[in-house]
Amino acid sequence: MPLGAQQLRRQRTSTLLSLAGVTASLLVIFAQLGIERAVYYSAVRIHKAVIGDAVLVPAGFKSLQLHASVSAAVNDVVAANPSVIASSPFWFDVMSIYHPGMNASRQIAWYAIDVEAPAIDIPGLRENLYKLRIVRRILFDRDSRPYFGDLGEVAGKGDEITVLGPPDSRQLLREMFVVGTVAVGPNVVNDGAVVMSMDTMVEALGPWYSERPVFYALKFAPRTDHAAMRDSLNRTLAGRAEVITRDEFERRERTYWSRETPVGYITDLGFAMGLMIGMVFIYYAQYQIIRFYLPEYAILKSLGYDYWFFLFMIGQIGAAIITPAFLVAFTFARLVYGVAEATLHLGMTMGLREMAVSLVASIVMTAVSSVFAIRRLWKVDPIMLFE
Repeated sequence: MPLGAQQLRRQRTSTLLSLAGVTASLLVIFAQLGIERAVYYSAVRIHKAVIGDAVLVPAGFKSLQLHASVSAAVNDVVAANPSVIASSPFWFDVMSIYHPGMNASRQIAWYAIDVEAPAIDIPGLRENLYKLRIVRRILFDRDSRPYFGDLGEVAGKGDEITVLGPPDSRQLLREMFVVGTVAVGPNVVNDGAVVMSMDTMVEALGPWYSERPVFYALKFAPRTDHAAMRDSLNRTLAGRAEVITRDEFERRERTYWSRETPVGYITDLGFAMGLMIGMVFIYYAQYQIIRFYLPEYAILKSLGYDYWFFLFMIGQIGAAIITPAFLVAFTFARLVYGVAEATLHLGMTMGLREMAVSLVASIVMTAVSSVFAIRRLWKVDPIMLFE
């Protein structure tokens, strides 16, 4: 890049403008990649915590956020297979809670499990599982966003805290008691979560839920061919529900967020806009250099230097811009990620994927802008410069 940097020093105004523009475009790209990672990662936290070899989900399952359910009768069909040694239900929905440490009541996700055979394994659940055997006792997600006051801090000390849940049929707020904490984390839709037993769910929220879990975690007998068993169970279910692998369970959730919600389109659009803006600013700097050094380039062209020589030379200008811009954008992006994660708790971290994709985007910016910039130079007839 020495030749490219030397040329840029003669055009300081356009160089600084291009550096600022390319840095901003790369920061946009880093932000879009971070948002995408945070959305997809937070959306499958429960999926990753499932205990079992497969998952029984509603037919055509797309996302837990759609609140579809599997009937208990369908699970009886699956459980009747001798190769299925365990079938653990899992319930999910949202409710409102309030306690004196909060400014106002707020919606929160709740997860219900069978205490004797939990469908998930999350940090803090095993050591607090026995507490859930008492009705109306719940565990609070300590990684929830800070909208729930000091609930997580106080519950983490072992104190029992009374919270008011949703109203019953007489519009009286149900009392529930936080007796410990777990670590799940929020997602884009839900600010936090609580975990409760099936009995608490039935008493506090209504018996309607008991026959409608959102999925069942299935365990197969040892040495069972998981793929063959899945196919056999799906043939037996005949479209009433589906048995899918845990990987497929996660993949469908990610696909839902990327293709059927605005999140995927917005992040893709933001990435494309950042890429195009970066190309424009790099092209601007290259164009200014070409215009300034056009006589020198024309002499080199008249001496017989070919297309690839000039493309390499123009590419050096782009590389001299993109390199410091990438380093500055990467530094600022780390700070933005840290601030966003401290507020949102979505798992927004700088990973190898974000760095690699941004680096590839930088190379694409430089290459494409160089190809367009050299067209301006290649159309010039060197003889015209000396008339």
